[in-house]
Amino acid sequence: MAGNLNRVQVYLDPDNVELVDEMVSQIRINRSQVIRDLVSAVALNYGQTAVLLQRDKPEKSVLRQMRGAFKGRTTDLGLRVDEIYLS
Repeated sequence: MAGNLNRVQVYLDPDNVELVDEMVSQIRINRSQVIRDLVSAVALNYGQTAVLLQRDKPEKSVLRQMRGAFKGRTTDLGLRVDEIYLS
């Protein structure tokens, strides 16, 4: 299994290190395995969250759906404001 792993360096909050060390002493596995298991669990959770966010995302935005709704309408109203209101 060690051949498939990448070495990384992370900085942990001292309180979290203390919790990991507590788990290590209670479960009797090494610290790195606890950290790998925790990262795997969180990565799985984040992955599921990402899938849910993609599923709930609408295909098109409301503005894109409205594109062309005003086709053929005058688009120079700002340029003709005096003509419109003063006539």
